Amino acid sequence: DLLLLTAHPTPAPEVPERVVGRPWPVAALRYLSALGDVRREMRPFRPDVTVAHFLPNYGLLAALSGATPWMLACWGSDLLINARRSPLHRARARYVLRRAPLIHVDAEVLAEAAMTLGARPGRVWTRAWGVDTAALAPAGRCDGVDAGTAGGGATAPVRILWTRQLEPVYDPEPFVRALGELKRRGFPFHAAMAGEGPMRGRVADWIREEDLAREVTLEGFVGEERLSTLYRESDLYVSVSRSDSTSQSLLEAMAAGLLPIVSDIAGNREWVTHRRQGYLVPTGDKDAIACAIAEASRDPERGAMRTRAREKVAAEGSFADTLDQLEARLTALASLPPASGRRAT
Repeated sequence: DLLLLTAHPTPAPEVPERVVGRPWPVAALRYLSALGDVRREMRPFRPDVTVAHFLPNYGLLAALSGATPWMLACWGSDLLINARRSPLHRARARYVLRRAPLIHVDAEVLAEAAMTLGARPGRVWTRAWGVDTAALAPAGRCDGVDAGTAGGGATAPVRILWTRQLEPVYDPEPFVRALGELKRRGFPFHAAMAGEGPMRGRVADWIREEDLAREVTLEGFVGEERLSTLYRESDLYVSVSRSDSTSQSLLEAMAAGLLPIVSDIAGNREWVTHRRQGYLVPTGDKDAIACAIAEASRDPERGAMRTRAREKVAAEGSFADTLDQLEARLTALASLPPASGRRAT
């Protein structure tokens, strides 16, 4: 049996759901107000194991509620950004990490951050959540053909895909500026930006400033079907985030056969070695991004890089394999066979 406790109701929950806490406008108060509800819900449910996603809110609730045993699932910004904001944020992170019997992180950079903040090394499990590699397998892509060459030798636009949110951490401006530079060079391309966020208006302004209305499509939030179509129709994937753990969108793009061009940060270097599985570019460098896009489109090794990228995700980033490992970890954590009547929350 499963029970989902959340401060934010989901539109169509697939498992029994209880909304906890009060709708305070201040997030910290909203989650702290949920503590009593969490304890009341857990008492009759008697979970064998509790999984708390994201350290500052649900992780803290699990630690304060006395849940036992429980697993903390960290997602990146909770360790790389939130925990570094102030001494108070660091103290909260340390409090939660020291009390979690099992801590799941999806990248080595997160494991290092967790241990620096006080997590015991033996409790940290590093494994990417992974993607459905079979569903994303490229259909009909010929890695030996130039993405920018159409039948008969005519030059076709290189198709570029962005699937990150339009938020400061993902740094969309240098990407748009790089596209403007490519247009001024006469480089043919079309870019789709699939993502929403508070910077959408500014991104639209940059697109107008660079005269890219015909070359760039702001897709907004897209569903699974449209995203699958974008993967099939694209040649290059670009992500220039300033902070990341293992990016799900990067793994999806690699599994789908796109050649990745990503920022040279620790989370990306775990998946992309420069010119082995794709290209690494300095953060915030529009000229480097433009050069990488132009070079990648004609790189004679692009087919081999795509193949190596797919192989790496298949070997280390399969969602099915992660689920198998997760089940084994939770089973061990719950010390099966469980006590009578206990379940999971």
